Amino acid sequence: MTRLGLALLLPFTAFSFAGCAGDDMASGSDSASASESDSDTGTGTETGGEAEALTITFAPVVGDAAFACGMNYDGLGTTAATVQANDFRLYIHDVSVIRGDGTRTAITLDDNEWQNEGVVLLDFENAEGECVGTPETNLVVAGSVADAADVTGVEFTIGVPEALNHLDSASAPAPLNIPGMYWSWMGGYKYMRVDLTGAGGEPFVFHLGATGCMGSTADGFACSNNYRIVLPFEGFDPATQALAVDLAALVADSDLTTPNDMMVDPVDGCMSGVDDPECPAIFAPLGLEHNSANTDPGGQTVFKVVDQ
Repeated sequence: MTRLGLALLLPFTAFSFAGCAGDDMASGSDSASASESDSDTGTGTETGGEAEALTITFAPVVGDAAFACGMNYDGLGTTAATVQANDFRLYIHDVSVIRGDGTRTAITLDDNEWQNEGVVLLDFENAEGECVGTPETNLVVAGSVADAADVTGVEFTIGVPEALNHLDSASAPAPLNIPGMYWSWMGGYKYMRVDLTGAGGEPFVFHLGATGCMGSTADGFACSNNYRIVLPFEGFDPATQALAVDLAALVADSDLTTPNDMMVDPVDGCMSGVDDPECPAIFAPLGLEHNSANTDPGGQTVFKVVDQ
């Protein structure tokens, strides 16, 4: 068995990115109750047959090692940096299974604090070591689908759907009530948040989310860069396989330790800002193109199918 295979067998009892430089590092409360309805199934058309339970497992890793707060990881990025994680979370939505004939069927999500209105929060940090979130974690999408024997893959979208991206997190239902995953009504949510600290104390952050947003709570908002991407995984068996989320692959082309010239680039890392020179290198592993609507799902390297 490979080192990764062994790492993924470890029990994960606890684990846990958008365009404004005024972002804060506080995470706030990360729990609340949620309710479900038929609108919570994302996109797609349900097939006939009795619904069966279905779980999609995600496995946070750093290269060949399992991800954990409080651990030092060596050789990351272009400077082979040693870093610890402070945060590792992301939103996904429109989770569907892929059928043998290539059609998609939306998964009906279970009613819990991590899932609501088709949105799922994957939380890999557990507030240990240098991590700043909460002890509670979530590594799964839990739901049901008819004719589960015909499932040959899975598909989901990174981010929060536009219809929900400009809520007030203070009154929104879980999991959209997390202050550390939110900028403002106008800016919306951080689709992905990765915060790192180098061995010498150097910070590096990646907060992915929509930018160029204009509008008002009364009239609605429109964003010039939405930065959502649909990722399909053919040949995926939810019963025996997981989707690894590789932090090392995400930062492979990023300089995690060299201090910025704060007069030119005031953000140590990327908060999705249109002028941030560090964003292109960290967008590409997700299949995204900075300052563009172009996406390349086949070119992403962060998510990969592994055995459970």
